[in-house]
Amino acid sequence: MRHELKYILTPIQYELLRNKLKWVLEPDANASDEGEYFIRSIYFDSPDRVALKEKLSGINRRKKYRIRFYNGDTSFCRLECKEKTGSRIQKQSCALTRKQVNWLLRIEENADADSQTDTIVKATEPELFQQMNLLIKSEGYEPVVTVDYVREAYVLPLSDLRITFDKQLAWGPVKGCLEQERYLSNIYGDYVILEVKYNEYLPEHISAILSSVGPVQTAASKYVACVEAQRAAKGY
Repeated sequence: MRHELKYILTPIQYELLRNKLKWVLEPDANASDEGEYFIRSIYFDSPDRVALKEKLSGINRRKKYRIRFYNGDTSFCRLECKEKTGSRIQKQSCALTRKQVNWLLRIEENADADSQTDTIVKATEPELFQQMNLLIKSEGYEPVVTVDYVREAYVLPLSDLRITFDKQLAWGPVKGCLEQERYLSNIYGDYVILEVKYNEYLPEHISAILSSVGPVQTAASKYVACVEAQRAAKGY
């Protein structure tokens, strides 16, 4: 399992840290010429929002399920299960066809949910897809909210270090999530979410750079922030 540390940065902290890190880290190869890319995730939860409650209650071991794609390209979607134990994480993922995406989002054309089960979910489907389908059928899991943000990422082979700055966090409805270009609610304003992921240890020089800026570690959850913003917008 990998370590994951999260922080909320002020605009000044972001600029200071970014200017220091870009001299010792490599930009993510998947980023654009501007060094950024756009991420959209559609999160699933049970009808009584067990994932949300576990996060808010500080349950030590918990899971989150989501569909994710990048830069608005729905031709390559992934289903992910992120499991967290304390500050350590591990992630399972599998690629999805458009038909599988539609099935999980319940937007399959010309078929109701019950009639799709036998024709789509087969033993040859990816194991994670079957697991998600089981949660939908047995526990009523459903797509809850769309989470958008822009990511600026840097990497270092040492300890498989990955540092990301996530900006312009916004929520959106599930309906139309495969077509809508961008949601612009910008929940955190100019503040930036910093995530630091690594394997065995955090390199000392990186730790020193982080300490020099003085960010405060937090349990920031994009899913929780977007669900709460969604509830506020709907008035409940």
